[in-house]
Amino acid sequence: MKKHLDDIACRRRLILEKIRAQKRDIAEISLQLQKPLALVDAGIKAVHFIRSHPTLVTGGVAMLLALRRGDFVGMKQHGWRLLCLYPATSRLTRHFSRQKRNTEFD
Repeated sequence: MKKHLDDIACRRRLILEKIRAQKRDIAEISLQLQKPLALVDAGIKAVHFIRSHPTLVTGGVAMLLALRRGDFVGMKQHGWRLLCLYPATSRLTRHFSRQKRNTEFD
């Protein structure tokens, strides 16, 4: 019986050493993946922001394009166009968000 318990204790020690080595390997791998996963996380957050605020993003892009050209008169005209388009884009946003919620329950 004593030999059997010694074998079990020896086997337990080997398994615990193997577990420690695997934990070290996982820690090294996770350190290598930390930066790429942070980048992916930032991308996902950006996509969520764009999907939840499409009019804000569209207006920002239009403003940047108008400023890039340096045409303030043109920016005024584009601003009025965007101001007129805002209700339509907000209606479309509400429509698509409602449509998405309806398809989730199907």
